[in-house]
Amino acid sequence: MSSIISSLSDLVQSVFEVIWSFITTAGHLVQRTLGFGLHICEVAVNVVIEFFKGLVDLAGGIVEFVVGNLLILGVLAAAFVGFLQYQKKQGNTVKIGDKKLN
Repeated sequence: MSSIISSLSDLVQSVFEVIWSFITTAGHLVQRTLGFGLHICEVAVNVVIEFFKGLVDLAGGIVEFVVGNLLILGVLAAAFVGFLQYQKKQGNTVKIGDKKLN
């Protein structure tokens, strides 16, 4: 008789363990699914942030390039005007093609 009671007790304990296993598995599944959803949101926000950082870096690079080229062109223009003034003071004329520049 005690073996029947022991067997029934083991059977009931096994059933509860199976039910508890299903509950914990469902809990882990919900937890992992929510974690995955939060990770996807985090990645999406990081993609947007990195995109705008890239745009700012690109705009800064373009501005730096344009300003650098303007400075170089300004220096060349100033040197050319200085050369024309020097030639004018010397009494020489500077011609390019059929045009006199001074």
